[in-house]
Amino acid sequence: MATPGVRGPTRKAPTMSRLIVLYFVALLVIGGCSNTGTVSPVPSAGSSDNGAAASETPVPTATAATETPTASPATFKPISLKGRGSMVPKFSIPDGASAIATISEKGSGNFAVTSLAADGSQNDLLVNVIGNYAGTVLFDAQSGEHSVALKVESGGTWTIAIKPVTAARVWNGTSKLAGQGDDVVVVAPASSGLVTLDITHSGTANFAVTGYSENSGSDVMVNEIGKYSGQVLLAKGSFLITVEADGAWTIAPGS
Repeated sequence: MATPGVRGPTRKAPTMSRLIVLYFVALLVIGGCSNTGTVSPVPSAGSSDNGAAASETPVPTATAATETPTASPATFKPISLKGRGSMVPKFSIPDGASAIATISEKGSGNFAVTSLAADGSQNDLLVNVIGNYAGTVLFDAQSGEHSVALKVESGGTWTIAIKPVTAARVWNGTSKLAGQGDDVVVVAPASSGLVTLDITHSGTANFAVTGYSENSGSDVMVNEIGKYSGQVLLAKGSFLITVEADGAWTIAPGS
């Protein structure tokens, strides 16, 4: 069991081969976005009606991406899981696909979610908090990772929506981006030239902001405890940002 109340270190960063796949996911998002200068909302996932952990059988709509620069990103239908207490719900997504999980839980005790491989080994600790939780996290970003189940440790009720990375929020980099808790954001278009970001956080726990670019790989721009306010450099070509937070945060173009 995860240590209660310990959020743990920043999640594992994608390897370069998976970054290439994620880059093409971002290109797919860019191709489908209108240039309106607004932040797109997270699409809602379907829900299960049986009151216990269950998943819709995903139907891949594209061939699973291979880890080469010519790969097409894998997409799949959202998968809805829900339950009460500790469970190990299984699901199926295309091999080689990175994904996001939008997770919520209502409870007063320790809540932890871990992604599991087909042999039962742990891929990544996605969530580890005390009390209620709501957020979106990235998983299966490491080369060779492929999750088939989630280990949920909970004393309350929870819901999890598993979606392709293309379902993440989209930010054009010119407006102020605001959020609460963990999130995954596609930067479209990808950053170019010298770009700085003004970042704030009002929470009390670990706060980490990581950018991903095809050439530079992953870059942890912020990794602090508690409240934060500062300006950081966004690597050229960044197309994805992940946020780990327990409070409200903002990201805006640097002044």
